[in-house]
Amino acid sequence: IPDNSTEPAYAMSHGITVHGLQFIKPELRDVPTTYYIHDGGAGVALLNHPRAGKGLKVGLLGLGIGTLAVYGQPGDEYRLYEINSIVTNLAEGQGGYFSFVSDSKADITTVLGDARISLERELADGHPQNFDVLVLDTFSSDSIPVHLVTKEAFDLYLKHLAPDGIIAAHISNRHLDLQPVFWQLAKYYGLQIVSVNYPGDNNGGYPTDWLLLTRDPAQFKIPGIQAHSTDMSGYSTDLKLWTDDYS
Repeated sequence: IPDNSTEPAYAMSHGITVHGLQFIKPELRDVPTTYYIHDGGAGVALLNHPRAGKGLKVGLLGLGIGTLAVYGQPGDEYRLYEINSIVTNLAEGQGGYFSFVSDSKADITTVLGDARISLERELADGHPQNFDVLVLDTFSSDSIPVHLVTKEAFDLYLKHLAPDGIIAAHISNRHLDLQPVFWQLAKYYGLQIVSVNYPGDNNGGYPTDWLLLTRDPAQFKIPGIQAHSTDMSGYSTDLKLWTDDYS
C-alpha cells in the first residue's frame, strides 16, 4: 500500500529503487503512479506536445513496469528500450502483476538490449526514429549508466529526435544531483531547458524531479508545459561537460 494511500498495489523494486507500481483494483489499473503522474515531467511532455492525440512517436529508455504506456493513444507509436529481459517480461504481463503495456492504446515495440547500442544500430541502418518525445528514465538507481548521459549519447539522441521534439529526463535520485550534468549538455547543444518538480500526493504519486529539453523554444511556451515548469535561464554550474572520456 503506497504511503498515504489506502489502496493495495503491485510494485516492482530492485534494491532500494522502486521501478513502478500499479493499483490492483480494476477501476484504478489505468492510474499513472510514482514518477509518471500527469504533473510529472514525462506526463507533462506527453499530454501537451502539439502532436498529442495526432500520432505521437515516443521513445522510452528504461522500461520499469511500463507505466508511461498508459498515455498512449490510438495512432501513437511507443518504442521501449530495456536492457533487462526480466523487467521486460514483467512489464508485458508475466505473472499477472502489471498491465500498463498490454492495456495501452498505442502501437508498442520493445527493443531488448543496451539502449545506446540499439539507437546506434538503428541510425547505422538508416532508421532515425524522429521521436516527438524521448524519455530518459535510467538514472534513478544508486549506480547510473554514465554512457547514457554524455555528450556523445546526446548527439545520438538528437539525431533520433524530431526538430520540435522534447527530451524528458528523469533525474530523481537520492545520491546524485544530475541537474548540472544536463544543464551543461543543454548549453553545449544549444537546447532550451526547464525543470518540472512534483511534491508527491496521496494517490501513489512520488516526489519527482524531471528536466525537459528541446531545440524549439516554442514548445516551452505551450500553456500546459509552462504551468508546470520552472525556467532555468538563471541557473549555471562550473561542472565540466560529461563525455565518454570524462564523468
